[in-house]
Amino acid sequence: MNQFVMLGCLWLGACATAFSQQQTNGVNYQLGPIPSVHKPLAENSVPMGNIQTFEEVKLDLPITSGPYEPTWKSIEANYPGTPEWLRDSKFGIWIHFGPQSAGESGDWYARKMYVEGTPAYENHLKNYGHPSEVGYKEVLRDWNPKKFNPQALVDIYKDAGARFLIIQGVHHDQFDMWDSKYQPWNSTRLGPKRDLIGEWEKAARKAGIRFGLTFHHEYSWWWWQTAFQSDTKGDKKGVPYDGNLTLADGKGKWWEGLDPKYLYGINLREYETVAEAANSRWSPPQAGIFSGHLEYAEWYAKWWALRMMDAVDKYNPDFIYTDGTDQQPFSGSGTGTGYKCDAMQRVIADFYNKTLDRRGKLLYHRFSFYSRQRWGHLCLVYDCAKGW
Repeated sequence: MNQFVMLGCLWLGACATAFSQQQTNGVNYQLGPIPSVHKPLAENSVPMGNIQTFEEVKLDLPITSGPYEPTWKSIEANYPGTPEWLRDSKFGIWIHFGPQSAGESGDWYARKMYVEGTPAYENHLKNYGHPSEVGYKEVLRDWNPKKFNPQALVDIYKDAGARFLIIQGVHHDQFDMWDSKYQPWNSTRLGPKRDLIGEWEKAARKAGIRFGLTFHHEYSWWWWQTAFQSDTKGDKKGVPYDGNLTLADGKGKWWEGLDPKYLYGINLREYETVAEAANSRWSPPQAGIFSGHLEYAEWYAKWWALRMMDAVDKYNPDFIYTDGTDQQPFSGSGTGTGYKCDAMQRVIADFYNKTLDRRGKLLYHRFSFYSRQRWGHLCLVYDCAKGW
């Protein structure tokens, strides 16, 4: 298997050629509403479920029919190998761009603005207000990069020698940068009200270079737990941050009809180590299952997969990538803590079968891109990611 070195964080993905204009039927799965959950219990009071005794859930999530079944065995058996263009390209640029840049406090601004004493928290107080009154949702509303010009940037990158681009589709903040079918908190409805991924796609095709999309939303459900906190001192001590708001709270406000749960998720701080991990520099909760929220966990895993499938259907990228540290998303440990299911296998199998449906054969333009600390499957391009 080829090794492919890039600066960045840890990666995963699957791919499709960027140059086909032929379209297939898009994702038409009707995902139900967010399941009801119980009132949050006392913080750190519930043990995580045992991942050793919890069997991997096979999701009821249809995929494009074809030889690739949603199992690693099937995907490996049918995988044709790493595309030569990736080896020959040598140099690509990762475009880590999104609304968190508005906070001028790093790429985890959305999370850290809810942590007292951090630069992000202090900057948010100064520039926006207190997070119990003006939260990240208001940052999304106001973010508007008017001078953003993908075509001009792509031309510069190509002149610099780049032969492919890696473009952020959604970061841990859950804000989709495209006309998302499954996430109402997206760039066509809020902020710039532009299909930013669509603009990148158009620019890359015009320049004749390949592009991929990155997805970082797998572990957002525990990453976002800071939004359910409150100040521990001062005038606002004990006043909940806006992650605690509900759909009903939005009535008569600018965000009426937008459910905060689709942005911040749900409060999971009752599980041991979740609150501690949320306030750490970078540590996931301990390995385990959110056993009191299994219905929600299944819904969340489907939601994660469907958003990736939606972006692939709309923009036909050369590859996709998703962030993490364990063997696969939703593994029950590392960044995959909380649930065990076959969501990733379904995304990849759907991706490859869609290639056969579009082209009649799986070209070497298509591949999977994955880097995790203990990765072993031979159907994905290995990436040694360094730099943080």
